[in-house]
Amino acid sequence: MRPPNLLLVFLLSAACLGRETAPYRSGSVARPDGTKIAYYLREGPGPVLLLIPGSWGDYRVFDRLVQNLSPRLRILIVELRGHGGSQPASLSPSMPQFAEDVLSVADALALDRFFVSGHSIGGMLTIEILGRRPHAVLGAIPLEGWTHHIVATDAFGGRITAGLSPEQEKENALNRERVRSRLSPAEIDAFAAVWKQWDGLPILERTDVPILEVWGDRGLTRPGREKMRIPARPNIELVWMENSSHSLLIQCPESLARVMNDFIDRVQAARMFAVAGSSPQPRLQAELFTVYRSREGRTGFNMHPYLAWFDNRFWAMWSCNRIRDLQAGQYVRCATSRDGIHWSESSPLMRNEEAANRRFFARGFWVREGQLIALAARDEAVRPLFGPGLQLLGYRWNGQTKGWDEPILIAPDTINNYPPRRLPSGEWMMARRDHRMKVSMLVGGLASPSEWKCVLMPAPPSGVTLDEPEWWSLPDGTLAAAFRDGAKSRRLYRSLSRDGGASWSVPVQTDFPDATAKFNVLRLGNGWYALASNPNPSGKRIPICLSLSSDGLRFLHMAILREEPTIYRYAGKDPGYAGYHYPHLLEQGGYLYMIHAENMEDIRLLRIPLPEIARLTARPVSP
Repeated sequence: MRPPNLLLVFLLSAACLGRETAPYRSGSVARPDGTKIAYYLREGPGPVLLLIPGSWGDYRVFDRLVQNLSPRLRILIVELRGHGGSQPASLSPSMPQFAEDVLSVADALALDRFFVSGHSIGGMLTIEILGRRPHAVLGAIPLEGWTHHIVATDAFGGRITAGLSPEQEKENALNRERVRSRLSPAEIDAFAAVWKQWDGLPILERTDVPILEVWGDRGLTRPGREKMRIPARPNIELVWMENSSHSLLIQCPESLARVMNDFIDRVQAARMFAVAGSSPQPRLQAELFTVYRSREGRTGFNMHPYLAWFDNRFWAMWSCNRIRDLQAGQYVRCATSRDGIHWSESSPLMRNEEAANRRFFARGFWVREGQLIALAARDEAVRPLFGPGLQLLGYRWNGQTKGWDEPILIAPDTINNYPPRRLPSGEWMMARRDHRMKVSMLVGGLASPSEWKCVLMPAPPSGVTLDEPEWWSLPDGTLAAAFRDGAKSRRLYRSLSRDGGASWSVPVQTDFPDATAKFNVLRLGNGWYALASNPNPSGKRIPICLSLSSDGLRFLHMAILREEPTIYRYAGKDPGYAGYHYPHLLEQGGYLYMIHAENMEDIRLLRIPLPEIARLTARPVSP
């Protein structure tokens, strides 16, 4: 049987259905028995989503769904043998054969990691592929994929197309006839028997891969998981499409795409750490310098260091107190350096307000329109953290003779974590906490350094306390925000924004270890992302490490920067002060600099040659 011209079918289908068809690049992969497996690829900068049509379906059944899926996704549709461009059909098909057909396309396109989804028998194959390649599947989304054929009767009483309108029934019949008309009765009978010879329950019972099971409830009482043969496991999420039947792709493609986009975003946000934990991490060669050495009883406590490059010199700032943090009279000190090695005598940025029971927190340098603005938060000296009078102030640098201007109000009820950064839109954005520790983003800062729009961060899961937020922009314009968990889960949480920071996904727990400590992310000049943190889930802030990512999502390499035990110089310190704290990164002049506080006594600076960091990225990565 001669296959039809694919381009002609493509155009005719679009015309007949009265809608646009997604732009695909088509191809095929030859199997050992001579069968050609057809595929259709829509390019995108994000992760791969592999789609498998159901019985009597070709690639066009996904048209409406694909139009509503995120344009970031790289979508690959693979047709089953005997369907569409995958020919010829087989008189002895099987689920393992279909799964290997699909995987042969993934292998031919060198797809080592992907999401997989399919409808009906395509959903069953989604589970089969998950069982065969658990290391390759990022997440699985079976769409009405029967775990066993008895589910059709036990859970739904055999209801398949209930609720379809006449137009939807017509479209469903057209889709089926397009495939069935090319098959012989024997080929149809052979294919129709395949799904009754398979059981996916053992795969679901043993896998830890994230799974989103999507089903239509037929407008009836929703059956329990036992009848659905879907185990109640934490990695398996069950979502119902209200008043929809088996034909989800026809009845609810928009809402279906929403839950799929959300699931993929959540899985992507949670996958942050890919460093082999069994072998010792390498150590980066770095030079260590002292920016400020504390003085007992006078400036014995120093923290919150920040670094900037402005007017051909380095600028450093940090919070300073006599003995410990959060006490009244805490203020901000500043110092400069031409080479990052030799530092000037530090000086206070503001007057000490101990008598007024006020304190200041260093918040970093903002280089805006050619001006240097030193940011400092001010509030009442209360505990556990911030007072109701919290405000973020800005001090403009007016040159060596005039020094710092009187402060202006940048934002009320605000303490930022790092200075504002540019969004792809050109606006500025900074992560913010209010005095109640509620996390949000401030977007704006264009017309005035004091004009901001507040975007609230969605509430995290119960029992999670988001703290010290950090954000960065991914290569495709997606924004990522990460948080330490004040509830001590010892894992970072992360959220994504696809609309330039106007809205954010619900923060999810990642696999990145954390000592419940502040961390910093910087995109380097070569495009890699560097993350400085204390990845010690015991809670001890030793060691301090640098992790690297090529895409800003998954950190593939980690190296130790400092791991030596520390000793207090002064008595009376809290045990939690030991270690290396508050890292802030700056790339300048062929080096990566990391300013940090040692034992919350001294302000120290590491200087790492960029070739040393490039050497780290050449190491092999273990999955």
